[in-house]
Parts: sequence; C-alpha cells; structure tokens
Amino acid sequence: MASVLVITGLVLILFFIMFIRPARAEQRRRRRDLNALRVGDEVLTSGGLIAVVVDVRTPPDGHMVIDLELARDVIVRARTEAIAERLTAAPEDSADDDDGRDDFEDDEFGEPDDVDD
Repeated sequence: MASVLVITGLVLILFFIMFIRPARAEQRRRRRDLNALRVGDEVLTSGGLIAVVVDVRTPPDGHMVIDLELARDVIVRARTEAIAERLTAAPEDSADDDDGRDDFEDDEFGEPDDVDD
C-alpha cells in the first residue's frame, strides 16, 4: 500500500517537473515580453502577420492595446493577446554620438591608433 502511494507521488512530481513548470516559465516569459513591447518592435501576430509596433497604450478597461503598422499607412489596432512573438526589438536610442566606427582613439592624422604596437 505504501509503495503505491510513493509511486503515485513520484509520478505526480515528474508530471509537474516535465509539464507544468515549463509551461509556467513560458507564460512568464511571454507576459514579460508583451509588457516590454515598445514602439518600433517588430512582432508576429497569431494570424501570421508581421508588423511594427507604432503605439502602445492601456485604456481604462486595463487591457493593453497596440497599434501595428502592416505596411506604409496601413495601421491596425490589436490587443496584446494577438501577438504570438516579438521578432526584433526596437533599436536603443543612444544619446552618445555614434558615427558607426569602432571605439578606437584617432591619432592626429585621423588614423586609428594601433593598440598592438
């Protein structure tokens, strides 16, 4: 009798570890990603459309609503539940002056200093 209870308990623990825990982790990751949506993010909708987020707002009813640009001047409104995944994040706005070059010091002639010399 005790062995049946032990085996049942082990099966329930394995079930939790193999199925419930990963599903909860996926839900947490999805919720975190949806809450982090920003203007400029590229997303995939559950309908298979790839769009760019142009506005994110939370109306008084509490459900987050986003405006998605499917093509130039084609904007649709959707709830975050319609987003399947975030494909790419919007580029970070950097306040520093980035001219696209590596961060090397230039010498007086405009050439990058050699650090290996």
